[in-house]
Amino acid sequence: MSPAVLIAIAALFCTSCLVRIVPTFVSLQLSDRTQRYLERILPTAVFINFAVYIAYSEASKEPVAALASLLLVGVIAVLNVSGLITTSLIATGIYFLLVQLLHR
Repeated sequence: MSPAVLIAIAALFCTSCLVRIVPTFVSLQLSDRTQRYLERILPTAVFINFAVYIAYSEASKEPVAALASLLLVGVIAVLNVSGLITTSLIATGIYFLLVQLLHR
């Protein structure tokens, strides 16, 4: 793997740890409203960062399919109409469908 890919993987891993693991051990005194807001927005932000990384790495090979699936992920995440796994499956399906259609 190239150094850029390793750095991106390390950054995503660290971000995921900060969002998922550190809060288990560190207690912050936040208002209920702030805590609910962070619990809702942080996982979505990490997911969108992950999707951007994937789209960026695939954009050099299939730019139309990668950008279309990334846009779809962003819209679904902002609208909060499905869970993260369902969103991943939908975006992956769109990506592969577009790749197949563009190479006919």
